[in-house]
Amino acid sequence: MPTTLTSSEFEARAGAALDSAASSPVIVTKNGQPKNVVISYAEYQRLLARDIEVFRVEDLTDSELDEIAQAKMEPGLEYLNAELERS
Repeated sequence: MPTTLTSSEFEARAGAALDSAASSPVIVTKNGQPKNVVISYAEYQRLLARDIEVFRVEDLTDSELDEIAQAKMEPGLEYLNAELERS
């Protein structure tokens, strides 16, 4: 379960807060609102690995849209082509 500290509490107990963040997030509030979260480096690396790039369809070129329209599933997954054709 995350620990919640005010920014003043965090400043006063930074070492303990960092130790605590090794096992669960530490939420730091300012003026009663969550402002920052301290997490372990391992958790940070895990989150980075899950990061994905997002783009808008409007940003694709006509060529890219054509390639997507012509895409088919790998051999053995042909049954999924029907899903593409339904949409």
